[in-house]
Amino acid sequence: MDLVLVLLIGAAVGFSVGIYVARQYGASPKLEIWKREIIRDISSQLSQHSQKLNDPDKALIKLSEGLVDKISQKLQEKLQAVQATLEEFKFRLADNQQSLLQDWGRDFLQAISVKLAEHGRQLNNQLAILENLVEEAKDIYRQLRVTIQSSHGSEICPTANQDSQNEQVTQVIGKAPDPETPDEVLRDKDGTATVDISKIESFLNSKNIKIKSIAAEEKEEKLDQIAAFMGSRYSFIKRFYGMVKSNMKSGSSFSLNLRDEPPQVVSSTCQVAKELHDIAFLEEYRYSKAPRCLLVARPSRSPQALNFLAGNWLERYVRGTLIRLVAAHTEKISFSYVVNAQVTLSNRADFEMDLFFHINDKFYWVESRTGGYQDKIQKYSRIADELGLQESQAFIVLTDVSQDTKSSLSSLYHLSVIGVDEVESTFDGILKSHL
Repeated sequence: MDLVLVLLIGAAVGFSVGIYVARQYGASPKLEIWKREIIRDISSQLSQHSQKLNDPDKALIKLSEGLVDKISQKLQEKLQAVQATLEEFKFRLADNQQSLLQDWGRDFLQAISVKLAEHGRQLNNQLAILENLVEEAKDIYRQLRVTIQSSHGSEICPTANQDSQNEQVTQVIGKAPDPETPDEVLRDKDGTATVDISKIESFLNSKNIKIKSIAAEEKEEKLDQIAAFMGSRYSFIKRFYGMVKSNMKSGSSFSLNLRDEPPQVVSSTCQVAKELHDIAFLEEYRYSKAPRCLLVARPSRSPQALNFLAGNWLERYVRGTLIRLVAAHTEKISFSYVVNAQVTLSNRADFEMDLFFHINDKFYWVESRTGGYQDKIQKYSRIADELGLQESQAFIVLTDVSQDTKSSLSSLYHLSVIGVDEVESTFDGILKSHL
């Protein structure tokens, strides 16, 4: 359209110039011819452009067809891209849904497991309480039978309805002493002990060691019985005792799985736990029988319980074993002992001896440790040298120490380091050497 307008303006300008020239210079035949040719060319151009202008529909249609093709092509490409994106999104959505379902299912199953475990623990606690009640009822029933038997003088046959594991336990705790066994300690008519320690005192004085005081010997029969049981069956109860010792300072509850343990371990552990619970050295005790075989207990934090469980039980066991073995030979040997004697050493340092005794003219010293010994053993070795005692006369009783460690310690420090299970055989050997 702009080109046509320019041509028209040019033609008009040229026509005007031609008229101006004609008027200035006059008419000329050539000029007339030239004018007519120009007019004819202009008319021809105008006619052509007019024809083109008369067919706008065709141009628009052609232009529209081109645009439609382009738009269709672009839309087809966009549609294919959208379809591909939708397919990818569908796969991602399926994967995400599957992952979400798996996570949800896992969380749901975990929540159900936690709830079931909580309910299981509650049921087990209730079952343990019921079992304890049944055991208490059995104890009451047995006490009633004994009372009826003693009051009426009639003999009641015991029932055989006992737990199979308890049948394997030798009832050494609480049993009455054998009437034929001689008294362990010589006593006056009023029951006062008449042990003569003058020989021990003279020996210590000769080594420039003075006895300051001797603690009153604790003769709680029940504690001695429990200590004897713990010492004689230590290999069976050491797991239980380790848990007790680990938790006694905090007073925390603990559980012990006995499912894979031999019957002797199970029965001995339950026996000593029950005895400690009866005297309130365990504030809590319950045992779930097979198939769970789970023991739950909580140590007492009372001073008496802490003292006994920390190591007093071992001192009682060592002393009791020695006195029991000696009691059978009192007519053949000279014997006396002191327990927990407070002494002043030659360097004026204070010291406590767990057990010091003599058989005939030979003297022996025993220390008992249930815990760390590393900071004590060198001191024990030095005191043994000061006393002039041989390795076979100075002993340290340790718990949970391997045979190799005991041998190494004995060789290094010139002391006899023995385990709990070697106490009786060691004392028996000493006695036989004097008979």
